[in-house]
Amino acid sequence: MARTLTVLLVASDGLTRQITANGLNMYGYEPLLAKDGAEAMAALSGDRRIDILVVDADIGGEVSGLAVAKAARVVNPRMDVIYTSRMPFRIPEAGKVKGAPSIRTPYQPQQIVGMISELRHRGSGSDEMNRRVA
Repeated sequence: MARTLTVLLVASDGLTRQITANGLNMYGYEPLLAKDGAEAMAALSGDRRIDILVVDADIGGEVSGLAVAKAARVVNPRMDVIYTSRMPFRIPEAGKVKGAPSIRTPYQPQQIVGMISELRHRGSGSDEMNRRVA
């Protein structure tokens, strides 16, 4: 039997975290939640293996969403990353990790699940997917 994939979901809005976590759980993923960059960094340095990062590029605070994504790729260079943002076209390409698509908020959990599925089956770096969901 295949191991359940763990998704670290970083979103400042509590309702967004809960709705998305419930959706991920329904589709067979194990969600791990963080409300900001500092919590996400603590999760990344913990003992749990994280397979996928869904991070709000708009989060403020000490640690930005872009910094969380870069740290995640240091921990695991093959980790799939998905950015969420109110304006994904404004995320600077130089600040993004390679192959990470973006989706506009608000989004539905099944949209995130679809993006995860594409990343897992096609491998990172799908520019076509990035254009479709942004």
